[in-house]
Amino acid sequence: MPLTRRRQTPNNTYRGMAGMNNKLDLQTLATRAAQSSGFSAEQAEVFGRAAQWHVAEERDCDALLMALADTRDSPILRLPLMLTDLMAACAALSGTAELTLNPKDSHLAPSYARLLPVHLAECEVVQRAEQLRLRITTDATQSSEMQMTHVIPPSELIQRLKQIARSAGL
Repeated sequence: MPLTRRRQTPNNTYRGMAGMNNKLDLQTLATRAAQSSGFSAEQAEVFGRAAQWHVAEERDCDALLMALADTRDSPILRLPLMLTDLMAACAALSGTAELTLNPKDSHLAPSYARLLPVHLAECEVVQRAEQLRLRITTDATQSSEMQMTHVIPPSELIQRLKQIARSAGL
């Protein structure tokens, strides 16, 4: 069963585990789970930040857990490199850029793209022939600062991330 997030409350206040903000809890737990799974601290930190966007944009949370499953063949390894390629494409091109994706990366790629220090007017996975591609359109006239919405991650996701993080005593 896919994990889904709960909607925010009308007053935009959230209290999570031990009274902490759920946004911080999700990033911290995702980062710790990635480190516990064997990813480097830098890869884990980027994954934690992308996990926030992933849940905020109501994407399939199972993709986050699947990314943690194999340290040798994971989007956590490839997608930070994609960010570097996207930044180079943004510097060279104005407007729209597309990059080919590993099919295993397609669910998390838009969440990683949200970490770019540019305003994304468009960000989507498209199919060209038999290839999946991430297409972004940047807008240099807009601020690159994106506001993170407050989210309440699904309790199932939080529990699974806690279990993974605890497996290494983090």
